[in-house]
Amino acid sequence: MSGPNKTDSIIIVGAGVFGLTSALHLARAGYTNIHLFDQQDFLATNYSFTAGSDGASADENKILRASYGGQELYQRMAFAAMQEWEQWNQNMASDADIPDALKNTEKLWDRCGFLRIEETFGQHETETQNSFPAEIKHTQYRVTDKQRIREATENGISKSKFDPFDRAKRGLRTDGILDMTAGYTLASKACTYALYLCKKAGVNLHLGSSIGTFDSFLYSGTSVTGIKTADGMSHQAALVIMATGGWTPSLLPAAQPLLETTAGTILTINLPQSRQDLWDKYAPANFPVWSWNMGGFDALTETPGGLYGFPRTPEGVMKFGFRGAKWTNYTHTSSAGHKISYPKTDIQEIPERAFKVVKAFCAENMPDLLDLELQRGRLCWYTDSVDNSFLVSYVPGQRGLMVASGGSGHGFKFLPVLGRHVVDVVEGRKTEYTELFSWRDVPEGKKNGLEEGEKGWRTLNKQKLVQRGMWKL
Repeated sequence: MSGPNKTDSIIIVGAGVFGLTSALHLARAGYTNIHLFDQQDFLATNYSFTAGSDGASADENKILRASYGGQELYQRMAFAAMQEWEQWNQNMASDADIPDALKNTEKLWDRCGFLRIEETFGQHETETQNSFPAEIKHTQYRVTDKQRIREATENGISKSKFDPFDRAKRGLRTDGILDMTAGYTLASKACTYALYLCKKAGVNLHLGSSIGTFDSFLYSGTSVTGIKTADGMSHQAALVIMATGGWTPSLLPAAQPLLETTAGTILTINLPQSRQDLWDKYAPANFPVWSWNMGGFDALTETPGGLYGFPRTPEGVMKFGFRGAKWTNYTHTSSAGHKISYPKTDIQEIPERAFKVVKAFCAENMPDLLDLELQRGRLCWYTDSVDNSFLVSYVPGQRGLMVASGGSGHGFKFLPVLGRHVVDVVEGRKTEYTELFSWRDVPEGKKNGLEEGEKGWRTLNKQKLVQRGMWKL
């Protein structure tokens, strides 16, 4: 399919990661008439969840890592993204015109290390280590290798990063890798910076509940010719790109067989300023990003697994994430008459199962946090694809319409680079990445949970929900 001319109007619906990276790279590729729409006024909220933003991009932090097992293309793209994140850190530090919300931010990403641990060394980690380039092998430290730990500490890496939970000291089974190529990004701040770069590159912003809210497509026959917004205005375009995150399945019926809206659970704690011991212990210099038994959550036993967490942010926020269960909310009906999962962003409660898993892990490994009040518990709504790979493609049978979605819980790290591949799709170039992200047939059998539908055990209406409150239920 031939793409638009450089001066043609291009509309991007959704100003999260996929929309931002698409707008930015299209502008840098010479497209001069780009319009970015979103129902949320991110210029006012700076993507802060506490200021009312929602969606997966509105978050304290996200993991930045290249540990993809044998998935070489994602690994390669992650390493490319790390280089761009480094450049963003440098550019932001020297740019006097950045938004006020970023003025005191030293950097958007911190290479503090990523500790991936389990009770036994997993197959995924074995594949990751085998696939990593030889020139970075020195950055990978097996936590059971005392010689390598000595080498790391001699190179200035804090010894506490290898056993931050004192599991080895307590004789508890633990194995894994401290990966010093990885770390975390400050998510809301990174999106704020990307939106600033879009505006600086000439992207036209339409943000807010009336002017930015998608209502419907405009058609000429089967071709999409633009969109109508909630204020009743029609906006013509040669190309519409739907980058609407967890709302994509409900807004784009053709994608429903390939995408499902799911939620991870997030809990946060504010470290008191008076607790210097905790501020020091959980600082990025001493404490890594971590994951525990990521593929090992059992819904029957609720054994802790599918967990990850972060060092404190510069503001002292400690975040825990649980993706052992990807919650669904089958409350909407598609045009074909079947139920689809839909984000429930107004919820003030979280599933009790997730709360108990995080609490059990903290009780065993981070008991010094149990005396502190939970700041927030919330659901973070993603869009999972049938195979955890992104969906960046023209929509079959609807000329003038593209989709950029399916982040599947691992898309944020690619914010600075993913848009390059969006441009390739727009312009009809075939690459190994456009093939990876292409529209595809639904596989037979297991489909990353999508086969469960509303009958699955993960639906919110089957969960007991609890208020965040204190750690005690």
